[in-house]
Amino acid sequence: MKNIGFAGFACVLLAMSFGCKLLSPGPNSANNDRPGAGPSPTATSPLPDVSGAATGHAYRISGTIDEASQEGNVCDTSVKFEVPGTLKFEFTPESPTKGKYTYSGPFNASGSGPYEIHGDGSMMVDGTGCIMGKCATYSHTWKAKPIDAKTCVPGK
Repeated sequence: MKNIGFAGFACVLLAMSFGCKLLSPGPNSANNDRPGAGPSPTATSPLPDVSGAATGHAYRISGTIDEASQEGNVCDTSVKFEVPGTLKFEFTPESPTKGKYTYSGPFNASGSGPYEIHGDGSMMVDGTGCIMGKCATYSHTWKAKPIDAKTCVPGK
């Protein structure tokens, strides 16, 4: 009976020891009083660059759809952008390198579809377009040459 009581007492001490260890602040705790442990209350981290300058989302984009030619600088493809030219192309990104576009232009031209900019400098422009009531599906490869966003001038 004495051994059972001693074993029970030992279990309680062991449980308290582990419980206290689990409740003590760790090295990543802001409440840790050790010098250099945890984040400093005055520590700041740099804000992310939202202009596209450091993220590499600036391109000189050029391409054609049939007789229509588009070309111009895009300084940040992570936000809605246009590529100037024969047609009015409006691109709505889902990420900095892909999304959806629409276009409109003379002779009741209109179209839409997905686009994707690839690391090799190409840009796929797929979709369905109509002109003067006749519609067709297409897949075109455009050029998307990376440029410096810091010196980028939008448009041509």
